[in-house]
Amino acid sequence: MTIAVALMGLGAFAQNANEFYPGMYLQVQGGVGETAGEAAFKDLMSPAAALGLGYQFTPVTSLRGVFSGWQGKGALPSTKDLYKFGFGQFNLDGVFDICNMFNYKATRTLNPFVFAGIGANLRFNNDEAQAVKANFPAENYLWDAATIGLTGRVGLGMDIRLSDGVALNVEVADNLLSDHFNSKVGDAKLLGISDFDFQLTALAGLKFRFGAAARRKAAEAAAAAAAAEAAAKAAAEKAAAEAAAAKAAAERAAAEKAAAERAAAERAAAERAAAEARERATVENVYFSLDKWDINDSEVAKIDNIIRILKKYPDSTVSLSGYADKFTGTAKRNMKLSMERAAIVKQALINAGIAESRITSAYYGDTEQVSEVPELNRVTVCVMK
Repeated sequence: MTIAVALMGLGAFAQNANEFYPGMYLQVQGGVGETAGEAAFKDLMSPAAALGLGYQFTPVTSLRGVFSGWQGKGALPSTKDLYKFGFGQFNLDGVFDICNMFNYKATRTLNPFVFAGIGANLRFNNDEAQAVKANFPAENYLWDAATIGLTGRVGLGMDIRLSDGVALNVEVADNLLSDHFNSKVGDAKLLGISDFDFQLTALAGLKFRFGAAARRKAAEAAAAAAAAEAAAKAAAEKAAAEAAAAKAAAERAAAEKAAAERAAAERAAAERAAAEARERATVENVYFSLDKWDINDSEVAKIDNIIRILKKYPDSTVSLSGYADKFTGTAKRNMKLSMERAAIVKQALINAGIAESRITSAYYGDTEQVSEVPELNRVTVCVMK
């Protein structure tokens, strides 16, 4: 039943996965026990200890195995004889967190819980009872050799959070034991079925959680990193949008200026693009005057740059494409202009010592346009490879 509740809880609390992290825990406890019997409460008190290892599946449910025991006591009311004996037991408990049933909070200071379990009990070292066995009533369960029996228990406790991984733990429990536990025939019946012995325990100690706290911190760090990354991405997108807007404004302004100013702006843009690209993938646009194919003084540096790169990288090549402005001149004239513009750049490269085999050229007249701005189609496009 406990395992079924745990699995159901996994689904019920799936929406809190960003807050709750399952994990193991260890409990170390010490305290007192009291075996119910025919003597004063204080006379039947004895030391008790427990060591538990559990796993918390959901905010509400966990399973744990607990080794506990130490000493039990008994009393003979007729002679006032007290005797003690050793015992140990192992229980498998289902633990249910009360507050987390309504609202999970990882940093809650006080976490009350209830638990119930079943297990096995080992009784041993009954020498003191054997020493006074003559005083036992005729009907008794006086045992000698170590004996194993079933046990069940219920209880409640409180975890007091000290840090993410450590809590102060307090528990009280009622252990339901075989009537043979304290060697006497009892008169306590459960549901009128059989006689039982009872031992009450009050324990305090520390609970150490493993993994859950570390995973929570890692998740928080990952969330913070993701938020920082998202913020950086948003800032980059904003900067890119602003840059794009600025570029568009510059292009609109450039269209209203004189041809010389537009050419200067295009050269600046080409220089910026060249600085961002790999040197070997340089693209140079060599512009020409209207109806001309001779190289303007302003374009000489571009050709020199192509020559410099071709000489720096002997295995590189260049592709030359000549164009003409379709808004001026005839198609035939524009085809010749584009051919001559490509040819004169090619000849300049050959004159500088570049092998013709490293140069490919083509011309398109006004059949293709590289720009919506007429002046920018009077060009030889030089693409390095």
